[in-house]
Amino acid sequence: MPPQMPQMQQGAQPMPQQQTQHLQQHQQQYPSQMMPNQGGGAGQMAQMPVSAVEPETMREGGEKALPRIAIHAFCERTQTAATIQSTNDDWRMSRANLKVYMGGLPAAIEFYRNESTPSLIIFESALRGPELFEQLSQLASNCDADTKVVMVGAVNDIKLYRELMEQGLSEYLVPPFHPLTFIRSISDLYADPDKPFVGRVIAFLGAKGGVGSSTLAHNVAWGLATKMGQETALVDMDSNWGTTGLDFNYDSSQGLEEALADPERMDETLLDRIMIRHTEKLSILPAAATLGSTEAIPAASYETLVNGIRGLSPLTVLDMPHIWSEWSSTILKGADEIVITATPDLANLRNAKNLIEFLKTTRPNDKPPLLVINKTGVPKTAEIPIKDFAAAVGIKPALVLGYEPVVYTEASNDGKMLSELKSAEAAFSGIMHLAYRLKTGEFPPQTGSKKGRLMPRKNTGEASEKPGKLGGLLAKFKKRK
Repeated sequence: MPPQMPQMQQGAQPMPQQQTQHLQQHQQQYPSQMMPNQGGGAGQMAQMPVSAVEPETMREGGEKALPRIAIHAFCERTQTAATIQSTNDDWRMSRANLKVYMGGLPAAIEFYRNESTPSLIIFESALRGPELFEQLSQLASNCDADTKVVMVGAVNDIKLYRELMEQGLSEYLVPPFHPLTFIRSISDLYADPDKPFVGRVIAFLGAKGGVGSSTLAHNVAWGLATKMGQETALVDMDSNWGTTGLDFNYDSSQGLEEALADPERMDETLLDRIMIRHTEKLSILPAAATLGSTEAIPAASYETLVNGIRGLSPLTVLDMPHIWSEWSSTILKGADEIVITATPDLANLRNAKNLIEFLKTTRPNDKPPLLVINKTGVPKTAEIPIKDFAAAVGIKPALVLGYEPVVYTEASNDGKMLSELKSAEAAFSGIMHLAYRLKTGEFPPQTGSKKGRLMPRKNTGEASEKPGKLGGLLAKFKKRK
């Protein structure tokens, strides 16, 4: 067993020698029926590392963490066991209790003769035909009625798949598969049939206060709704200092605070009542932005709010405040996309790097965040070059916006979006470039712009290959202290 595997418990035994021989014979007999791979046969596929398997592309809907369920997996191959075990690092599995054993289907049958079955059983088997179904019958005799069963097989056989579904199995998977593909397959089993729709969530966060993250979030939401026809919800998550109401010219006395005050009665009716229908495609949940109660709001209240809006809107933009707390980090981990806005100075570089490293650790199976560098070209300042900034944080920016204080101040003071000002045409064009990526998962063809520079499409969102000048920049920071 790999070192990350837990110790086998009672009933979980190593795979019998006879079954090992059967697996080898089976792979030799049916090599053409194995799932396609990166140019190898069954033997090569069995040794393919997890990182070599590409995850599924962006789904139309959003994703949520699995419910609090117990999952037992009984594997035959250490590669499959390692892949399943690695899902424990994913935020979607934070509430699930996963245990991985070796021994495959025979070990599962033996184990549950003396133990109660969990919510989900996953077993790996290369068997087909009567022998497989005989063992499935033995497993079923020890399973509770509400236990779901997933099989990890060896062949991509549609006939076998149909037979297994008729026998009551919930899903059939064929390795190699990416951990995210595996998690999504499980998540689909626990989707609420009465509310199958789950919208996507995009969180905007500034690496430092005053970098323009809120302005960017508001204009992206506006562009998605009015220019691209995407039904969008914009939520101001800053109950004390939020500016969504100001930017859209609303004097709101309720909104976010009312939703968080009593999460137990938060439902579609309440959210629909307190959200403002700004346009046909854009709904807004502003914050009253008053210095009211100083009591901390439980993280669960914020999570309930976001999940509630997920069920109402296909796409939700969260304007996150520049604070670090249990609830803010939880919301970031569970977002489908994250946009980090920074300006090219040392404090922003340090904070952006910390955020990116945190997200890389807590979201190992998700795409890296999108980086926007704002307010470049400020007169009489020694800003960090964009190339060095990107190399230091490890991500090349998706968008670089110039310093245009008159344009942004005019829009903010008049309660307008940038698209409503002719002087902001270039900047808004860059923002729509970002909006297109957030809606479709891909960037549009690169276009030229003097005030809103678009980074090369092939490099956007990828880790920078050059080491850059991180050591020197951080050394200067330490020297100042």
